Amino acid sequence: MNDLRRLASLMQIALVAAFAMALGGAFIPGQTGTIFGGICIGILIGAPIVRVAWLTIDWARIGDRRFALLGMALLMVLATGAVISFVK
Repeated sequence: MNDLRRLASLMQIALVAAFAMALGGAFIPGQTGTIFGGICIGILIGAPIVRVAWLTIDWARIGDRRFALLGMALLMVLATGAVISFVK
């Protein structure tokens, strides 16, 4: 249960960081605002991936094979999509 509390804390930090970066991206002009907006998008993409990876590892550790396999399948779909998006 302690792992889930750490995950929840990490997700709260990601939420606050994404909000702060979104505000920076919206209200700070120029290159700095653009960088803040990009960081916000990165957090919004990365946080769910980290959550799925964390839970997949947790499920594998406790022996829940079905959920661990589903988590791995989802991560593989994400990785495959990322690879395909970079191939010309």
